[in-house]
Order: sequence, then C-alpha cells, then structure tokens
Amino acid sequence: MELKTTQELSEERISEIEDQLSEIKQESKIREKRVKRNEQSLQEIWDYVKRPNLHLIGVPECDEENESKLENTLQDIIQENFPTLARQANTQIQEIQRTPQRYSARRATPRHMIVRFNKVEMKEKILRVAREKGRVTHKGKPIRLTADLSAETLQARREWGPIYNILKEKNFQPRISYPAKLSFRSEGKIKSFANKQVLRDFVTTRPALQELLKEALYIERNNQYQPLQKHTKC
Repeated sequence: MELKTTQELSEERISEIEDQLSEIKQESKIREKRVKRNEQSLQEIWDYVKRPNLHLIGVPECDEENESKLENTLQDIIQENFPTLARQANTQIQEIQRTPQRYSARRATPRHMIVRFNKVEMKEKILRVAREKGRVTHKGKPIRLTADLSAETLQARREWGPIYNILKEKNFQPRISYPAKLSFRSEGKIKSFANKQVLRDFVTTRPALQELLKEALYIERNNQYQPLQKHTKC
C-alpha cells in the first residue's frame, strides 16, 4: 500500500478546508437573501396594514382630547378644504388618535394625527383632492396630509426626492405612488420604477433622459462608496 507524503496530505487538507469555506460562504449568502426577503415581506405587510391610514401633520392639540373631538377636528378640516367631498362622501372612520409622545411633553410641535378609515378608497380620495388643492389648512393655518407608511418605505420615498424634483422641473409629471414607486411620463407613456437600479437601466436607452438624471444618479452611487473611501484613508 502506497503511503501519502506529508505534502499530499497537506494539500488534501487544504482542499477540504477550501471546500468547507466555500460551503460556508454559500450558506451565508443564502441566509442573507432569506433575511432580506423576510425584511421586505415584513415591510410590505406593515404597509398593507397601514394602507387605510391617513397621516395629518401640524394639527394643534387641545386639552383633554378624545376620539370624538379628534373626529370633529377631521370633519372640520374636510369641510374647510374639501366642501364638495364633505357633502358627497361618508368618511366612515374606524379609528382616530394621536401618535404616542416620544419626546418631551413640552415640545412645541403637536403630535401627528392618525386616521384609519374603513375603506382605503376614502383615504386615497382625500389625498387626491389634497394634491389638486395644493395647500391644506386647519383654521387658516397650513397642515400636511400624507399616507401612513413604515419607516423603511418613507425612507425609500425620500430617496426619490432629487430625481423627482428634476423631473418635475422639466415637466415630466412625476409622481411617487403607493408605496414607494416613482412614475413619470416619457414619450407619451407613463413609466413606473420600483427602485433606482431599474431607472438606471431604463435611462441607458434614453440618452437625453440619462443626461438629465446623471448627476442625481451619480451622487447616489458616490454616496454608496463614500464610507469605504473614508475607511481606506484612515
């Protein structure tokens, strides 16, 4: 029986270790994909749960507020800003409340109001007429109405901001639809994009649009590499 040399045994051992490392890396990638998929599913579920909710920002707080008072406040806002909608629609509120107090009770800004409707269509109708009106008020003072979304989705919507502003300035009629898709009119058709990579792929086939958006897309790509560059310099 032929005995293996020390070098051969070492090479076999190294090969076994390399195979094990390869398996560990593959398993790690699978776990990362699973975690990311689960996080995305959780975000989608949370956004779906919040979908009938309307978020009101800047509405002053009153002493000893209860649900009845808050509902009256909402009705006053609808009547003040959307009288036609107030006459035509039954708001069908399921629940209305203030957001929890996260900071000092003496903070100057009022807590946000969250309204949950029985049907998502009512929330969407209010948001649509609010966009058309442009300025929404409560007793003459400006307030804001938005969809109630998860923190991750809100961040995704904010990241569209620079591109949205460029497209709006150039009259592409951009819109950020639920939950965080950017859509705009291009060559007579409405195009929608779930993320910026899809948009990058699209603009490569539209030189004029690529030139228009290259700075915003390049800035974002630069930001992705910025932490690595800083670490390298240290």
